[in-house]
Amino acid sequence: MRITESGDGLKDIQKAVEFLRNNKVYVGIPQETSHRSGQLSNAELAYIHSNGSPKMHIPPRPFLEPGVEQKKEAIAEEMRAAVIAACDGDLGEALAHLDAAGQEGENGAKAMFGTGAPNAPITIHGGWMRNPVSGKPVYVKGKGSTAPLIDTGELRKSVTHVIKGR
Repeated sequence: MRITESGDGLKDIQKAVEFLRNNKVYVGIPQETSHRSGQLSNAELAYIHSNGSPKMHIPPRPFLEPGVEQKKEAIAEEMRAAVIAACDGDLGEALAHLDAAGQEGENGAKAMFGTGAPNAPITIHGGWMRNPVSGKPVYVKGKGSTAPLIDTGELRKSVTHVIKGR
């Protein structure tokens, strides 16, 4: 490590710590880039799917946190490599490892789509139902798939990672 060789180890450590404090990796669906056709944004849709909506008879199907959790070892390895690179003074390499950590989390979240409890028959085949809020009959167009969270693929494509602080 450069810290032990440079003779200015404390300043090197302070610079590395400052860099790591100011550059954070986030995995999710940024609200500002989550627009889609329809009334809800991808960020809002992700919240509903993750937490469910008893009023609308939508079960919770979390994908972001469990997906990142499944990749925690790979993410930790990339974060460890980012710390080492920052301590060596190679901030470009540190950023590359932070980016790789974010990519691991993003991949984990995207892999969760299509897993879990299958869709309800009305979601798969379509049909008439009563709107749980208004009580009025409404026709639901079936999507023809048992895979949860997948319809157009817009939500899955909107999962990304960003590094804030660059």
